[in-house]
Amino acid sequence: MKKIIVAFYIATTLILGVNTQIVSAETKTSATSTLDIVATAYAPGPHDNGKWGNLTYMGTKVRPGIIAVDPKIIPLGSKVRIDFADGRTVEAIAEDTGGAIKGNRIDIAMQTVSEAYKFGMQKVKVTVLE
Repeated sequence: MKKIIVAFYIATTLILGVNTQIVSAETKTSATSTLDIVATAYAPGPHDNGKWGNLTYMGTKVRPGIIAVDPKIIPLGSKVRIDFADGRTVEAIAEDTGGAIKGNRIDIAMQTVSEAYKFGMQKVKVTVLE
C-alpha cells in the first residue's frame, strides 16, 4: 500500500508540477487502557514530597488533580480517569513520580497532609484517556 501511495505522489508531482500532500486513510485513535491500581495520597511540602517540596517531577506545583505514577506504566503527561470503589470518579494528570510508586501504583495529590492520611490506601481503576 505504501508503494502505491508513494508512486501516486511521485506521479501527481511530475504531472501537476506541484507538491501535493497525501493524507493516509488510516487515522490513529486515542488508545485507552484501564488498569487495576493501588492508590495512596500525598501533599505538597517536605513532609510527603521530600526535597522536591511543592514541585512535581515535571516542575509544576503539586496540587489536587495531579498524580504521581510509574512512567513505565502510565506515561508522564497522561490524562487519566480514576474510578473509586464508592462510585466517585475524578480526572487527573500524571505529572509526578515517586520513589515508592512502582508498577500499578499511583499517588494522588491532596491539598494537605491530613487529607492524604485520611485517604489512606485504596484500590481504584485508572483509565488512561490521552
